[in-house]
Amino acid sequence: MTDNNRKVYIAVDLGATSGRVIAGVWSDGKLELVEKHRFETPSVLLRGRWYWDFLSLYSEILYGIKSVVDSYGAAAVSIGVDTWGVDYGLLDEKGELLANPVCYRDSRTAKPFEYLAKELGKDLIYSETGIQFMFFNTLYQMGAEVAENRTAFRSAKRILFLPDLVNYWLSGVQGTERSIASTTQMLNPHTGDWSVPILQHLGVEPDFLGEIVEPGTKLGPVTKEVASAIGAAELSVTTVAGHDTGSAFMALPEVQPNYGILSSGTWSILGFELEEPNTSQAAAEAGFSNEVGYGGTIRFLKNICGLWLLEECRRTWLANGEEASYATIVEEAAKCEPMRSLIDPDYDAFATAGDMPEKIRAFCRERGEPEPQTNAQMARCIFDSLALKYDYVFSVLEKVTGKSLEGLFILGGGSRNDLVNQLAADALGLPVVVGAAEATAVGNVMAQMIADGVAANLAEARELVAPSFSPRRFTPREGAVTSAVKARFSALIA
Repeated sequence: MTDNNRKVYIAVDLGATSGRVIAGVWSDGKLELVEKHRFETPSVLLRGRWYWDFLSLYSEILYGIKSVVDSYGAAAVSIGVDTWGVDYGLLDEKGELLANPVCYRDSRTAKPFEYLAKELGKDLIYSETGIQFMFFNTLYQMGAEVAENRTAFRSAKRILFLPDLVNYWLSGVQGTERSIASTTQMLNPHTGDWSVPILQHLGVEPDFLGEIVEPGTKLGPVTKEVASAIGAAELSVTTVAGHDTGSAFMALPEVQPNYGILSSGTWSILGFELEEPNTSQAAAEAGFSNEVGYGGTIRFLKNICGLWLLEECRRTWLANGEEASYATIVEEAAKCEPMRSLIDPDYDAFATAGDMPEKIRAFCRERGEPEPQTNAQMARCIFDSLALKYDYVFSVLEKVTGKSLEGLFILGGGSRNDLVNQLAADALGLPVVVGAAEATAVGNVMAQMIADGVAANLAEARELVAPSFSPRRFTPREGAVTSAVKARFSALIA
């Protein structure tokens, strides 16, 4: 392939901490990622409720797309959008957004989480959806809308999940992409359609959630309004695996069928791919999710509170005028005593915003763990605890599936943290292979390449793209994590 037929695919990747617009440049059999625009994705507290300022985020997206077009011109082929899961916008009959999307970490779902599980029954919900019970799932957001009788919800004729909302604004076409729909705890992975008993209980019609479209669907060209804003009319909008984890799981660094997969970022999401959903009683009790990926694959995984813990600590430190650069934190944490202080990353209080350092110190006081005395010790506590939680979930994953896993892939922005990568290898006692830090963007681009005919399917796309990103390998250090440390951690999370 020469520069004359170079193709550029635009990946819009919104994470719960930052957003990126990336040019995926495919030329001479190699994929290069060029970050054209990065921006924060903060939530805003207004009158006691957390919202996403989504119009501001959309303007950042347009700026990023225009930057790609300005750099690559007619080589730009298409746009794909992925975001975090579960959140949505409410639209009226004319397709107008009625209110800013509510942030999934808002506390409004606490009561619906309890009463819907009781009214519908956890067994029914899991058999219908195969999704881990987490307080922020769309199911409980819908329960909150119904309970509050919120005006925007009462007036809405349609909801669009966040990647679908951006796709709609870019193309003028409404569609509900399958991978993002599967995060809601309202989609049945066995039938591939919305759960009838759950929707009936909520009083919600399937049309309200929309007809499901597959990742890799060409929605159409950008609207005239968008074309004017970005300086290009020929760009098409293509659905990708709209859930960022779904896109990340596409970008495996190599073929190792007996490896687990960890998407590391704000959330740590650990599991592997299945061909069919596993909604067994064992999977339900262990809290695993069956999310639908590209080509109908099933991401059998468990959500673990990830580097959100560190990001919240950094927010507090920066507000106090303290040094909080990520590189410095990791460097200083590596010098700290290992396994000095341990926490359960998934402790309920850690799931919401607000003075994370004090929350961690309080946990340690209550559980008899030494309190971290410095910011570096706080970071090391988080890193050590995450590695031990990976090991714990990994062992449960093996028990539930009956598979014996031989190693772990780590993908995503968190994979830049080599200290955590090494600690994960130490805790598991298995090799860790680290793929692209921007794995989500790679998977996003891969879906566009398949839609564009560059690759025939997911397997071929993986084969084509893998040589572009050299994996990094971490070997477990003997005796680095003792059985006594693992027993101590198990007691903390019991």
